[in-house]
Amino acid sequence: MALDAETRARTLARFEEHRRAWEANAPLRALYAEWYGRVADALPPASHGPRVELGSGPGFARNFIPDLELTDLVKAPWHDREVGAETLPYADGSLGALVLFDVLHHVPAPRAFFAETVRVLKPGGRLVMCEPFIGPLSYPVYKLLHEEPVDMSADPLAPASRDGRDPFDSNQAIPTTLFARARGRAAFARAFPALEVRAVERLAGPSYPASGGFSRGPLLPGALWRALHALEARLPEPLFAALGFRMLVTLEKR
Repeated sequence: MALDAETRARTLARFEEHRRAWEANAPLRALYAEWYGRVADALPPASHGPRVELGSGPGFARNFIPDLELTDLVKAPWHDREVGAETLPYADGSLGALVLFDVLHHVPAPRAFFAETVRVLKPGGRLVMCEPFIGPLSYPVYKLLHEEPVDMSADPLAPASRDGRDPFDSNQAIPTTLFARARGRAAFARAFPALEVRAVERLAGPSYPASGGFSRGPLLPGALWRALHALEARLPEPLFAALGFRMLVTLEKR
């Protein structure tokens, strides 16, 4: 999709804003290091084929997975190429992995994206996504305090048009309704039998909103935030079905 000059400039400015927020926020950097570490652990080895991140935005992935090809709908200087998620410029069966970090909930037509994923991945290739998780604790935070909308009633596999959309338009509920709800998982399995859901992990408790994210500084003193984060690291994963703010989804092409 062709973007006008104003939208491209606004998108690049948003990338730069996020890079400045990242540099100023140590808890946020710690969280992203942890999450990208989990993404890296879920990827197939680089020998399986090229590994590409879609929607790389500010480009943080290169700090943690240096071999990733970084792409986005609007190319910044740190990106390798300009790519839209619904029309991937890669040959059939050519990629070992795709990475999406806070991207799926911005994709206007997930069905088209997953069809492209099936096309470009090699057998055994993986799609690894780190996305918002909408649960009992996170729902009011995302719904009331986050700038992006949450619509749990939307059909994430319904046809959609990109016309007139801003690249940052979104629905934070999409990953949860697709992969953390039985009905969504069943619909996905019917639509994309070639993609096996290998893992759906909930993570990141209150230490995430306490970091302040990209819109504000940390909400707790450094020592208190680190204590909260360390406490969360000792909690069993099932508790994050109630406490979690993030999810890690790993799909593998059969």
